[in-house]
Amino acid sequence: MSRAEKTRLTLCPPLGSFAPMETTEHGALHLVGGFLGAGKSTAIVAAARLLSGRGRRVGIVTNDQGKYLVDTGFAAASSVPTVEVTGGCFCCNYGDFRDVLDRLEERSRPEVVFAESVGSCADLVATVIKPFLELEDAGIAVRSFSVFADARLLSRWVRGLPLPFSGNVTYLYGKQLEEAGLIVINKSDLLTPADGEGLLALTARRFPDKQLRLQSSLTEAEITRWLDALEAQAGSMPLHSLDIDYGTYGAGEADLAWYDAALRLRFPRGHGGDAARAAVEAVRKAVLDAGVPVGHVKFLLQHADGDVKVSMTAEDDGRMEGIPRIRGEQADLTVNARVQAPAPALRALMHAALEEGAHGADAGIEFLQEDCFHPGFPRPTHRLG
Repeated sequence: MSRAEKTRLTLCPPLGSFAPMETTEHGALHLVGGFLGAGKSTAIVAAARLLSGRGRRVGIVTNDQGKYLVDTGFAAASSVPTVEVTGGCFCCNYGDFRDVLDRLEERSRPEVVFAESVGSCADLVATVIKPFLELEDAGIAVRSFSVFADARLLSRWVRGLPLPFSGNVTYLYGKQLEEAGLIVINKSDLLTPADGEGLLALTARRFPDKQLRLQSSLTEAEITRWLDALEAQAGSMPLHSLDIDYGTYGAGEADLAWYDAALRLRFPRGHGGDAARAAVEAVRKAVLDAGVPVGHVKFLLQHADGDVKVSMTAEDDGRMEGIPRIRGEQADLTVNARVQAPAPALRALMHAALEEGAHGADAGIEFLQEDCFHPGFPRPTHRLG
């Protein structure tokens, strides 16, 4: 049975295809949270493409602690208007978030906007949704809040099994789920139907009052059902501020190191795909050999024939595939790694692996930008109880 053919299950009522929104002066903002590597960007870009193909005006807001974002390039490559908030989460950069939304509104007048929060961010009801609802005179109004979870990681968590992270990071993970309006158990194509049913039942027992969806974001039908669930949530947003210990939450963020790099690969004609694959494979091997817990490692390869995104998460240990043959003599590679490790060690590991992989494939490599750091303590612009 193929991944696309596996059974999908849902606790949300079947609502048919995503209906056009009622005529309104406000566009609909759908806030999407969830841990690193949960598949948020893939679902958002798929939804944006689907709605754009149906004649809807759509925009995307990406968000990260760093400055060089794979997700921004990935979203922009879909020809959907995309803006970004960098250098911190929506809650700690609330003014920037509102500013980029205003720019998006002025430029594109979107009917639907998807805003993806940093994968290590929590407490969004009190710090983003409630402040936003107090200012509904803006051209875009918040309408839903989904939290995505990788089905494999969630399966460990609901069974009380240890996650491959510190206790502080695990605390953060649980708090993200706790405040969701809709929990999307993503990547169901990586489970058997029986395992999917069991995970859905366990999650429902843990969160009996929440909407749940078990889905893969790889098919149009599943994305359509997610959009239906978002439409159903309008008017019933979660408004209970999270009971959260900011000391533990901040420690969880600090346990994770952020590595970002913008690179240029130069290679003999006809060997571009080999060089890019070698660089990506060298990073995968170095991270696995080091035994460090991985939140997400993402690559965006930009070349003359298009853009390609590949990634690995905490639950992935196989090869990262999907890099095609490349024509021409150079390509740009953006790398985002979010790993539980000391920042200096992560930087050294990533830099050496990228160099080794490129040189091993007889390619030149130039580091255009490189940064590695631990996120600062979360200090929301607003927090409404």
